[in-house]
This record gives sequence, C-alpha cells and structure tokens, in this order.
Amino acid sequence: MTDYVEKGDIYFFYRPKVNTQRIQNLDDVQRLHVVLAPDDKATARLFLVGKKRMPEIIKGKPKSTSREWIMNDMTGKPKEIGEALAPLEYETKTEGEQEQGEAIPAGEGRYALFMRDSNSRLAYRLSNPKSPGKAQSTLGILAEASYIISVRNPSLDVPGFPDAKPDYPKRLEEKFADKRWIEIDDSKLLDYENAQLLLIGAHDDLSEEQCSISGKPALFKTLGLKEREWPTEALKDGKLTEPEMQPEAKEPASDRSKGGVRGGKAASGTASAAGIAKALKGVDFPCRKADLIKQTKANHAADEIIDVVNDLPSRKYETMADIQKALGEIR
Repeated sequence: MTDYVEKGDIYFFYRPKVNTQRIQNLDDVQRLHVVLAPDDKATARLFLVGKKRMPEIIKGKPKSTSREWIMNDMTGKPKEIGEALAPLEYETKTEGEQEQGEAIPAGEGRYALFMRDSNSRLAYRLSNPKSPGKAQSTLGILAEASYIISVRNPSLDVPGFPDAKPDYPKRLEEKFADKRWIEIDDSKLLDYENAQLLLIGAHDDLSEEQCSISGKPALFKTLGLKEREWPTEALKDGKLTEPEMQPEAKEPASDRSKGGVRGGKAASGTASAAGIAKALKGVDFPCRKADLIKQTKANHAADEIIDVVNDLPSRKYETMADIQKALGEIR
C-alpha cells in the first residue's frame, strides 16, 4: 500500500550565468531550480539543485549510484516564488552593475511524495514539454522519474553538503535523534529554508512505483507569471533558450541592496537592448547587418526595432555582444 505524504505541481527552471548571450550546454547554466507547489498548502518551495542537474537514473536498475543534494532556497506564497525567478540586477565591487537573466521554465508536471518499502520517495510526471528535448537532457529532467529521498540532520556534518542549516522547531529536530538521514513522513520537513535533501535515482518508469499521479499543472497561473513575457521554447519544445527580459530597477542604483532587486518586465516590444535581443532570437553568428534585418522581420519585430537595426554599422557581427556594442555607438 502506498502511503502518500503530499501531492502537487512540480516545475523546473534554469537560470543562465551572468551576461550569457547564448546557452549551449550545462557550462552556461548558473543554477537549476525545482519548485514544489503542494495541493493542500497556500505556500510553495523553491529548491536549488546542487550540481545543476537531476541525478541520473540507470534504465533497468531499481537504484542508481547517482545522487544529488537539493536545498530549500525559499518558502513563500507561489507569487513570491515567481518574483524570485525574475531577472536580477545587482552591484558588485569589482564588476559594477551586473544583470542576470530570468530563470527559464524547462518543465512542468505533477508530483507525489510517498512512503514505499520503508523509504520515502519523490516521483513526478511531466505534462510539458510533451517530448523532452535538449534542455531536459542537459538538466537530467525525464518525462517521468522517481527518487529515493531523505532529509539531512542539520546537527551533523555531511561532506559535500552546504554548511547552511534550517531553523527547525524542536518537534521536527527530535525526529532525527542521532541519525544522519531520515525519511520524510512529514512534509513540514521540506518547508524550512536551508533544509537539505538527498535524492538517489530510482526509476524512469512510474509503473515500477505503483503510485498514482494525476492532474494538470498550471505553472504560469500558480506562480503569477504572464506567459507572454517569459521564454517558453524550453518548456514547450525542449530547446535550450536564452533570457528575454531585462531587470527593472525599483530603486536608484546607489540605493540597491547588496543582494540585488528581484523583479522584471518584458522588453520585447521596445527598442531596448533586451527587446532587440529578443527580436534577433534565432540569428546565426557570424552574420552581416542584412541578416540581422531579415531576422527581425522573421520574428515580426516592431517597426521601431527594425529601424534601429537598420541603423547599425554595416559590418560583420560575431556575437550578440558585438551588436550591443554597436548599439552603443549609434545612441
């Protein structure tokens, strides 16, 4: 008999490295996030995946040797999680003002947390993309998968795991006793920031788990995001894609906190640098100005963007950074 602890929506997001123009492999990814939005709670959880990739599952084997830690980065209202995934703008002492693109959705589905054979398990089944592609392969996201999952005792050191510790109440602390890991029979163990979990790959076929996962996820609605403002190629077609939005500074640069300002907006319809970058999505480098103009028209860009691209110097462009430099020359 399967004893369910929790069910809900699961979403996968990856955030590119700072100032990355093109994403080609895992080296261009800064972080992989997993969002768990339980059915019976008004809050959601944002997890950070340690090595930017879900643990490998070896087909035909009930348990793999691939394991990975994930850590609760934030628990809050779903819309607060959505805001945390928006573009970041922040100051550094050495590099000055830096921008980091939005976290890009790479999968949505339904999950179940349950007990089986004295182990706690996390299983999920994707609804989107219908067929996993390069983005999912790069990040270790499967069409469906299950993992043996346990939670770390914060009072004991574990090599290779973060030093941060969750502030568990006494009731939850007592569950650990002197054990380094315990099963998750209470979903509240996941709710505390810095809670650390160990995932071990189990199955890539949920018929092996005899668990029931049903329902339709609603990533954009649940997180309060506007679908038209977010890149969806990875989510719908499985393609590795780049950020499309730009950070929106809510305070003067000199007043921004060290951690940066979360929040962003789409800039696809304006002649901003981010809007032009979106209008040029899909262009093959190196290219000439004529190629850039052709791409903006193919992407149905606004007339003001096409006019700006038409004003660029007639020369060879090797990267998007070259285009940004040229924009600075004409403005």
